[in-house]
Amino acid sequence: MKLAFELELPDGAVDQGAGAELVRSVKEQTVLKLYSDGRVTTGEAAEMLGLTRIEFLDLLRRTGVGFHVDLDDEDFAMLRRWRQDHGRKSTR
Repeated sequence: MKLAFELELPDGAVDQGAGAELVRSVKEQTVLKLYSDGRVTTGEAAEMLGLTRIEFLDLLRRTGVGFHVDLDDEDFAMLRRWRQDHGRKSTR
C-alpha cells in the first residue's frame, strides 16, 4: 500500500531547501510509530526507510524507541563486526 498526503505549511515555516529533510523526518517518524505499534517488523521498517536492518536497529537506539532486547554500543559494534564478516556471504 502506498500512502501520500499533502501538508499545508505557513510561509516561512520551512527554509528553502529544507523540504527534503522535513519529508525524510516525517517518513522516519511514521515508520517508527508503525514499528512501536507492532504493525511492521524491523525488516519491513528498515526497507521502508532504505536502511539495513542493523541501521534500523541503530535508529531505534538513537531515538529511544523500544526494542525487545536492550542493546548497548558494544552490542551494536559486535553486530556490525559480525555483519562485515558474515553478512554478505552466501550460506549455500
